[in-house]
Amino acid sequence: MINRFSKGKSSKIIFEPGRFIVGNSAILITKIIYIKKSGEKNFIILDAGMNNLMRPALYNSHHHIIPLKKKGKFAKGNLRFVGPICESTDKFCDQKTFSHIKEGDYVSLTNVGAYGMTLSSNYNTRPIIAEIMVSGSKHKIIRKRQSLDDLVNN
Repeated sequence: MINRFSKGKSSKIIFEPGRFIVGNSAILITKIIYIKKSGEKNFIILDAGMNNLMRPALYNSHHHIIPLKKKGKFAKGNLRFVGPICESTDKFCDQKTFSHIKEGDYVSLTNVGAYGMTLSSNYNTRPIIAEIMVSGSKHKIIRKRQSLDDLVNN
């Protein structure tokens, strides 16, 4: 179909399959820093925010959240996973059922390989998180975690 379209034309067609190739290649690991009950809702506040993963705030995209340790017990109700930035768009997802969790537990947001780090920012004076490449049983830090001192002095 492409050959038929381009036949006799002096144009060049370039494909950019970015998200298709790298979308599923990364996870964002984050810690539950606080669980706040407000009426019928339980807000699960994570240490990662919209400055680390902007896609849900920008596009209302959904990234599955998975506990790093599954416990076999489930929490039910209105669970809202949010970041620590005081913005209404600093929200990752709502769930009705999730593995039993508590403050200090870790969860991962899936499919953040495309545009996760490229859209990250220092919004609200938040340092950029580390980026770690994993291959088999080996790992390497490819971007160090930014310190507050780095942010203020650079």
